[in-house]
Order: sequence, then C-alpha cells, then structure tokens
Amino acid sequence: MSIVKKITLVLLFSLSLQAQSGLSQTHLVSVSPESNAQEVAADTSIVIEYDLAIDKHSLHKRVVVLKNSKGKTVKGKVSVKNKNTLLFTPNEELESGEYRVKVKQLNLQDYRDNSRFKRYAKKFCSYFYTDEKECRLYRYACRVKSKKIKYFFSVDENKPKVVSLTLNKSNIQLNEDNRTTISVNAKYDNNETIDITNKVEWLISNPNIIEIDKNVITPKAEGETTLQAKLNNQTTAEISVRVYKEINGHRLPPEPNKTLNDSTLLGIDSNNNGVRDDVERWIFEEYKEPIVQAVAMQNARAFGIILVEPSRARETIKFSDALIECQSYYKYQDSRKIIERGTSLIKESRPLILNTRERNRAYYEYNQALSGGIYSLGDRNKYKGSCDFNETKIEVGEWK
Repeated sequence: MSIVKKITLVLLFSLSLQAQSGLSQTHLVSVSPESNAQEVAADTSIVIEYDLAIDKHSLHKRVVVLKNSKGKTVKGKVSVKNKNTLLFTPNEELESGEYRVKVKQLNLQDYRDNSRFKRYAKKFCSYFYTDEKECRLYRYACRVKSKKIKYFFSVDENKPKVVSLTLNKSNIQLNEDNRTTISVNAKYDNNETIDITNKVEWLISNPNIIEIDKNVITPKAEGETTLQAKLNNQTTAEISVRVYKEINGHRLPPEPNKTLNDSTLLGIDSNNNGVRDDVERWIFEEYKEPIVQAVAMQNARAFGIILVEPSRARETIKFSDALIECQSYYKYQDSRKIIERGTSLIKESRPLILNTRERNRAYYEYNQALSGGIYSLGDRNKYKGSCDFNETKIEVGEWK
C-alpha cells in the first residue's frame, strides 16, 4: 500500500473518531476545555455551547460525567447559562492528570416557525400559557436532539488559579428602554488579571427584572434585583440593578408598597419631591403633555402641604391659590390653551390623593379651618408667576 493511501486512511479514521465523539455535530459551537487540551487549570469548569437554546427540562445530574484516569467520577453541579450554554462546575479542584468528559444526549429547542406542526402547536399552547415555551407540546414540536459528546483533556495543578472575581460596576440604574454592558475580571494567584466575562455564569435574584446575554443586560420590567457573576466556585460581590421608567425625560419613582404607602398621612415619597410616589406615577401615566404634568405635580404638592397641618389652613391656602392661578393662566390666558381640561385636573386626582380615611379627615379639617373667611385670587397678569416650575425647561423635557 502506498504511503499516500496510508495517510488517507489514517486521516479518515481520525475524522471518523472525531464524528463519533459528537464534536462535529450540527448545533455544537464549542467545548471548553478543548479536546486534548493540555495544562488546564485545576479550578476549571466544563462549558458546552450550542447555537440553540437548551431545554432545561431535559437536564439531569448525570447529563455531564467527568472522570479522571483512575476511573473516579468527579461530582459537580449542572446548570444552563445564557440559555444555550451547558455548565458543569466541579465541587472541588481537579488533581493533575487526564480527564474524560461525557455529555449525554439532551434536547435543544429550535423555536423558529419553519414547520406547520410548530405553528399549530404554538397557537394551541397560546390559549393556555402566557409563554408558549412553558407548554410541553410546543417544546416537543421544537425539539432537536443533540448528539453525545466524548473527549479528553489534561489538568496541571500548578497552572495559575483564580483568587477573586470583580465586576466593573458597583450598581446599575437602567432605563427600561435601554441596555447596558458589564464585564468581569479574574485575578489569579500569579497576580495576573484577565477579562473572563464570556466564561462566567450569571446569578440574578429576580430574573423577571433583567436578562443577560453574554455581557449585555436587557431590562424586562421595572423593579430591583441583585446580580453576581460566578466562575467555578468563585463569585463576585453582589450588586443591585434597578430598572426604572422614564416619561418626558422624568424618571418615575418605583411603585410603592400599598400597605406602607397608606399607613401614614404623606405616604412614600422616595425621591423627596413633595409628591407621593403612587400619585406621581399616576400623573405621568395619565397626562401626556409636559405642562399638564407640571401643573398636576404642583396640585399634588399643594395637597401634601395643606394636609400636614390642616389647622393652619389660613396660612397654607396660599399654596392652593397659587395652584389655581397657575392653572388658570394656562386655561384662559395662554394663547396655546395647553390645558383644555380645566379644573378636571384637581377633580381627577383627588380620589387618589385622598384615598384613606386619615387623608380625607385632614382635608375636611382644612376646609373647616377656612370656613367663615373671605379669600380672593391675585392679579391675573401675574398668574404665570404662581407656577412652581420652570415652564421653559419643562417644555424641552428638563425636569431637574
């Protein structure tokens, strides 16, 4: 047999072994450590990445099996990160030597609607599930079986090990319409620092608030959560992530706890602007025009002042008068007629502002304290000066 034929047969045999190992399967993107890798660090994890999402329902403890050259099975935790990456984290550092990795068959999910069965399954499941991916029928219709994977790598205990992990941000404030990036640095016992963002597992205390794909944080809903990065048995310090809503350039406070908010006369005002958080959110979601929002906020601030000490009504009535004068300017004297709803601003917000017995009682005492008095509004030509906001700034979306 010629030397060329011998080389060809050796290559074909090598390729067949590679195919049998499962490393050449269609949806496999990468394995780490790589096949036949040498001098791998003792604190390494097994990372298998696919180009499709992994069905978590198909996972089990033995989906990844790691054994050393003596046949001893290394125990560890199996999880999924970034939806399409299988992660096996050993419970302890690996000793020097050769290790064999076995990844059993699992289900991948191809949710692209490229078949009639998938479309019908999705439509059927939508009647019973908010997220069709939670429906077993739809997952079955979209199922793609992976192949088994087998390969070897060698560990060197003397390879530098991770000492600590650090995030590049201490906390994150994120508009619900924006995204941001984050990175993780690992410090090794040889004092070297390396960016390992693409290797970590993300730990999110409330996954309904944000999701992370590689290093990109995408908001899902308003609220607060905590975030950590994990590599093997090392984790970063916990940071807070708050997702907030913004309207007309104004950042809304978080939705307050109703019980706590209604337990006191003034309720919760987390941004200390003189308006209860639930009232402030209602104003910006109810009214779309910035000037109307500004007048409604002045209305809420006036209520907050007069409710604190209703017995001092003859002193605090000036805040109510200023509100009426400011609103009257935009209703009757401003040629643009920005406020078309007139006094409905006050009427519409009153049920929310006076939503407890204590608040209603305080307002009643305020009116009682005013009884018997004679009051008049100021100079119509100066009504605009009664507004407690800067009209020019607010018209261009500058609320601060």
